[in-house]
Amino acid sequence: MTSPTSSVADRREAMVHRGFLYRDEAEVVDVCVPFLREGLEADDAVAVVAATSNITALRDALGPDAASVQFEEALNWYQHPVRTIAAYDSFVRAEAPRRVRVIAEPVWQGRTPLEVLEWARYESIVNAAFAYSGARAICCYDRRLLHPEILDHARRNHPEIIDGRGPETSEAYTAPGPFSATCDRRPLPAAPRTAESLPITTAGLDAVRTFVAERGSRWGVGHDALRDVVAAVAEVATTAIRHGGAPSRLSVWAQDGDLVSEISGPGHWYPDSLWGFSAPADSEPAFGLWGVRMLCDVVQMQADADGTCIRLRTRI
Repeated sequence: MTSPTSSVADRREAMVHRGFLYRDEAEVVDVCVPFLREGLEADDAVAVVAATSNITALRDALGPDAASVQFEEALNWYQHPVRTIAAYDSFVRAEAPRRVRVIAEPVWQGRTPLEVLEWARYESIVNAAFAYSGARAICCYDRRLLHPEILDHARRNHPEIIDGRGPETSEAYTAPGPFSATCDRRPLPAAPRTAESLPITTAGLDAVRTFVAERGSRWGVGHDALRDVVAAVAEVATTAIRHGGAPSRLSVWAQDGDLVSEISGPGHWYPDSLWGFSAPADSEPAFGLWGVRMLCDVVQMQADADGTCIRLRTRI
């Protein structure tokens, strides 16, 4: 996967990406304030995207220096993994050739298990997407509140960990490709018997759009979300036709508060598990899947000897 920021990183420095498992706001201040001040002294573009309590603690500790730091509420920033990668990419590009330095705190509370997995994948993919951006990032994890599985993800997705001392090399660190592949390796449960299906043919994309629109409307998907999922299903169906083969099939059902649209068929349609998480260059063929990931809440992909299966989930 091509790094989206490689063209703007003058020095092509490696990114420094640290996970910080903190116990209270005082520890956040002790670790993060020197990191932020170091960035200000180096004329880095410095930002904090964190929980309200940590923003308040850091503002107070920085004093007058806080005026030179950009602060954003985490809830406003971490709404969708692929859109968040795009937002950070825009930030890095806008500040170039200055180096970016960020305190980041992804939001984990209130996520479904599937959403937690996608945000864990996001933290992993950051290592590839910004590998040579020169960025410096500390990602904060509140160990008082977060499930041990999420803390384990932090250790697997950050090359360096701060946990009482450090930073130290994370022995559990897993490269983005293998980690993302494990996210897609979990078997997808079978579609329910209530799922409605439609064969996908080269002449039938209008029928595909209508099929999804009618069922999404029936199950109460909002106008904008329904427009997005119709576009996403049509894009995946087009890919299935071009790179897969007959018979491909669309199935749609409602489950756990989501509209689920599944496109399945023979062949392998995408080259690897990182495809489509970063905005591609104009010459790259990944724009379709990147757009699909931008339009849907969760995208699940599975490829095996039987072919490819893509599930698109949109909250109702």
